[in-house]
Amino acid sequence: MSSTIEQLINKHIEIWSETDSKKRRIKIQEAYTSNCRVFDPFFSDVIVGHDALDDLIDEVQAKNPGKVFTVIPGTVDEHHDQARFSWRYESSENSIVITGQDFIAVENGSIHSLTVFVDKPTSD
Repeated sequence: MSSTIEQLINKHIEIWSETDSKKRRIKIQEAYTSNCRVFDPFFSDVIVGHDALDDLIDEVQAKNPGKVFTVIPGTVDEHHDQARFSWRYESSENSIVITGQDFIAVENGSIHSLTVFVDKPTSD
């Protein structure tokens, strides 16, 4: 796996788990293109740009307080500036675990496109 892709995936996961909006905004600017596009199954419109991405993350976190994202080990696959990986979204206080897969497209070292797939929540 290329170190750029690995770094972007790690930063992406940090961003989606970051609850401090100022810190998150700085990380978004570092990791995503200014016109990034997010395809999320819960929204009919494509989310475009840093502001919309930040708003989306706020909404996800508000619906799932205390949960954090982690990459499921061994699931990262990448080629041609594209990557896919599986993740878990969970907290120690809540037994409901959400899993899914993200697909990212990288352009000039930043995430230009993110496509999110979400599995049905389960209890561990």
